[in-house]
Amino acid sequence: MASRGRVGRVKQAGWNRTVRIQPNPTDILEPAYRGGTWRHLSCNVSGADDRHRRRRHPHGLGVRRASTALLLARPRIFTAPAHRQLLLSSVALHLEGEGLHWWWSKSNSRGRGGRFGARAAHRMAGSGEGGNGGVPAGGEVAMAPGVVTGGEEDAYGEDRATEDQPVTPWAVCIASGHSLLRDPRHNKGLSFTEKEREAHYLRGLLPPVVLSQDLQEKRMLQNVRQFQVPLQRYSALMDLQERNERLFYKLLIDNVEELLPVVYTPTVGEACQKYGSIFRRPQGLYVSLKDKGRILEVLRNWPEKSIQVIVVTDGERILGLGDLGCQGMGIPVGKLALYTALGGVRPSACLPITIDVGTNNEDLLKDEFYIGLKQRRATGQEYSELLDEFMAAVRQNYGQKVLVQFEDFANHNAFTLLEKYRTNHLVFNDDIQGTAAVVLAGLIAALKSVGGTLADHTFLFFGAGEAGTGIAELVALEISRQAKVSVEEARKKIWLVDSKGLIVTSRKETLQPFKKRYAHEHEPVKDLLGAVKAIRPTALIGSAGVGQSFTKEVIEAMSSINERPIILALSNPTSQSECTAEQAYTWSQGRAIFGSGSPFDPVKYNDKLFVPAQANNAYIFPGFGLGVVISGAVRVSDDMVLAAAEGLAEQVTPEHIEKGLIYPPFSIIRKISANIAARVAAKAYDLGMASQLPRPKDLVKYAESCMYSPVYRTYR
Repeated sequence: MASRGRVGRVKQAGWNRTVRIQPNPTDILEPAYRGGTWRHLSCNVSGADDRHRRRRHPHGLGVRRASTALLLARPRIFTAPAHRQLLLSSVALHLEGEGLHWWWSKSNSRGRGGRFGARAAHRMAGSGEGGNGGVPAGGEVAMAPGVVTGGEEDAYGEDRATEDQPVTPWAVCIASGHSLLRDPRHNKGLSFTEKEREAHYLRGLLPPVVLSQDLQEKRMLQNVRQFQVPLQRYSALMDLQERNERLFYKLLIDNVEELLPVVYTPTVGEACQKYGSIFRRPQGLYVSLKDKGRILEVLRNWPEKSIQVIVVTDGERILGLGDLGCQGMGIPVGKLALYTALGGVRPSACLPITIDVGTNNEDLLKDEFYIGLKQRRATGQEYSELLDEFMAAVRQNYGQKVLVQFEDFANHNAFTLLEKYRTNHLVFNDDIQGTAAVVLAGLIAALKSVGGTLADHTFLFFGAGEAGTGIAELVALEISRQAKVSVEEARKKIWLVDSKGLIVTSRKETLQPFKKRYAHEHEPVKDLLGAVKAIRPTALIGSAGVGQSFTKEVIEAMSSINERPIILALSNPTSQSECTAEQAYTWSQGRAIFGSGSPFDPVKYNDKLFVPAQANNAYIFPGFGLGVVISGAVRVSDDMVLAAAEGLAEQVTPEHIEKGLIYPPFSIIRKISANIAARVAAKAYDLGMASQLPRPKDLVKYAESCMYSPVYRTYR
């Protein structure tokens, strides 16, 4: 005997409609729950005002709005025909035109049954399997004309639609009116069309003019340029990100060379120093010692559930500025903005986190506006236990395929954490591995001008911290692969200078473990100039954070040894750079191949214009992260980091070398990131570390198809 339909109530702007669902939803609850699959049921809508039937409906189903009406409810218990009670976490009804559609999701646990998971409930809006942006992992990437292809976990289906196809501004309820204008993900400001303003109760809330997104972008760029102080520009862009997400990313993508120094180094360093004063609203999660034993609960407070990339810092070594404690949050926020703008990782899949274990910065401890714990840093077992709990909570809440990027941890913790967690977590340290990859790519590109292979040259590092030794180790690994020698043999081509001079075997007893492998037989040398004269390196690489340490005498000594000396001043921010571009070109008489961590303006020397190359980690980590995500990698290997470096180096053309560039221009950074992502993903598949199967046939096109698009969408 056929079951009768259930009747629910729909409310809209003072009128009532009766919703009759056919078949009875309870008939499919048990199999839907048991199978854990998504169910799609059609139903009819009638205009009768059936009050007594509405009163009989046990769950008071209601629609917040609209002509497109979305119904969201949280029914706790339904009684199936077999009289079995089922706990559902969410039910969504989506009314389109003449029909209603039901989607069911089963609860993860009884304890969390009452928590509404918007992304889980709305996964029905897209049809892609496995979070591949609607593109089957093993299929050809063939997009319809006008399709704005999506990033990973496109749960709302926004970027699988064509630009002309309407989408729904999903939230816990349909965003409309004032709430829509306050929702940065869906707000379009003056770009809402007349039809959208009518449908979403925006009439009167906006001035009557309708502007295109391009015109909005032009106006915003003009406003930003009016600020003379970099920190003011930074604040203006962060304000834009908090009110109109898509416009922010479109502005950043289209003007990346101009705005990259504003949203990241060097301006972000000053922003972190003054973070307590400019703090307006939280942009990420703060995990502190007070949360010990409850970190999983803290992670669950974040509204997005499908997280793919986490950038986390403890603020102990922010750029070259030292311990900034909780105010280091500016670094994860800035890094993840670049993950989206440069690498195309969806903003909702990114999570910035600061772990606050205190600070040893006396100025911050005395600052009444400091936003973190006012206590000395926790160390030892207390620190280790907190990090262990954090990593376990991340894995439990987001799974094993979420990439955790450690950022700006002090040397003594950075190496320890990377080695500790890399075997059982998907972790990446940008200061160690990212910096190493971008510098290795620059060295490989520079050899196109200098000649020879890496094994033919000698490298001297000024700075033996996490960046310096990380670069050295990756260079040694590449030398061993190219020359087919052991890594131990390859390390003999690399020398390090720290604060006490050249690292040699006679100092081995007092060296930290990560320095000992580079202690070679040689007489002690106390200063950098002496080391240059003794070792006679081809390349001088600075990562010590000691400004102006590459003196005129050092550059002249490098120039006397080499026809084309390679000078890389990598320390950030600009004030900590080992030398400026003008100094490098002038003191080398225009012969240096120069790269820096911070941006420098072009230099004119002897009527020739030199364009300094910026060895910015932003060349590597966005594409690297995208490659990890699209392949479903479960671990990060050194071979994947090498693949990223090689992928960047191959983007340097002879035309770039002719101009003195050892990196391609940032204007094509998305193309660069797609190629790096393809190389990283290919290596993950080759090593058997990829879980996204089958392997796409064209990884470059697949990476491009998974990139987030900031173009405005049309709303129903």
